[in-house]
Amino acid sequence: MNEQLSLLYDYNIWANDRVINHLKSLPSEVFYREVSLGFSSLAEVISHIASADGVWHARLKGDTPPPAVIFRDIEEASSHIKQLQAQIREYLLSVRDADQQVTYKSLKGHEYTNTVSEIIHQIVNHGTYHRGNISTILRSIGYEGILTDYIAYLWTERGS
Repeated sequence: MNEQLSLLYDYNIWANDRVINHLKSLPSEVFYREVSLGFSSLAEVISHIASADGVWHARLKGDTPPPAVIFRDIEEASSHIKQLQAQIREYLLSVRDADQQVTYKSLKGHEYTNTVSEIIHQIVNHGTYHRGNISTILRSIGYEGILTDYIAYLWTERGS
């Protein structure tokens, strides 16, 4: 597997884990507190990220996308996301050519073709965008976000 692609996906795992662990450290009611910032709650954002990752994982494998997930609490979300990330990571380790073409249908039924690399970039960029939503929601309700920048991941990995 392409080393840069693996590093990028490992960053996504690291960033998601940091956000989830941060959310676990907050009062449990924060997960479902209603907001009006594009999403109705942190639970909805986390569910959206996990659902989208599940759809992309299914597309990579040539499977039918699973239904959207809705989590009861942060522990359920954490368990689901860890399992899904491990499955995507396992898939990536089996890929010999990151430029391998994947043809799939969008949720609206349109057919598209992208490379494995492009799809992994989509997963990571989508996650990054919505982790920003999570930080915005947290600040709006009086809590701090958590650093999830790619460069911070590299500092951590390199012991800086």
